[in-house]
Amino acid sequence: MEPRADFLLRHLGPAAAFALLLLALERTGIDSAVSGWFFDAAARTFPLRHNAMLEVLGHQWARALVIVTACSVAVVFLLSFVLPLLRPYRRLLLFLTLALMLAPLAVWRLKASSMQYCPWRLQEFGGFAPHLSLFEAAPPGLPPGHCFPSGHASAGFALVAFYFAGRHLGNRPLAHAGLWGGITAGTAFGFVRVAQGANFLSHNLWSGLVCWLVILALYVAIMGVPGPRTGLEG
Repeated sequence: MEPRADFLLRHLGPAAAFALLLLALERTGIDSAVSGWFFDAAARTFPLRHNAMLEVLGHQWARALVIVTACSVAVVFLLSFVLPLLRPYRRLLLFLTLALMLAPLAVWRLKASSMQYCPWRLQEFGGFAPHLSLFEAAPPGLPPGHCFPSGHASAGFALVAFYFAGRHLGNRPLAHAGLWGGITAGTAFGFVRVAQGANFLSHNLWSGLVCWLVILALYVAIMGVPGPRTGLEG
């Protein structure tokens, strides 16, 4: 098999399987069940919604850390035009810069047009809106909820871009750190918002899938022929 075809099969195949799994989960009640762990039925609220530690550390600071990382990479990319030492990595730095910015942006664009509401707005959790499935039409007159996929989780999942950078460089530790670090960060960021009643579990999982596909597309478009393997794909 050609290197490009083999690369795409190894990276698109699991993504397609994951998408099918997410579609199957739409027919279950797992979202409501997980969010229910953090809902106080007596008070009709999510007690952690305004928790200072979660809001500051898990929401604001976590997102700021990723933004600082993206800006730092962008600065290094610009420096590659004046520092000869960085010149060989210019394309890779361009990829990282765009991936860290465009993957979350793609999620936010989808979120801006979505009908789904956040759990704390839903009738089952003390709110006013109905719980709509992914492909369910909204009742007439109901404005968009703008809560799908998870924007906060996308900031963490965008760090998966460093997996592709490590793969291109043949740097297995960087590839491992990028892959598992990005997945861990996205999962942790997303779970904070689940605990606060701001997102469902599936909102976070879809966010991770969108980030993966956007980053993969950027990698192929900018870096061209895939770099050396790192042992992560077998």
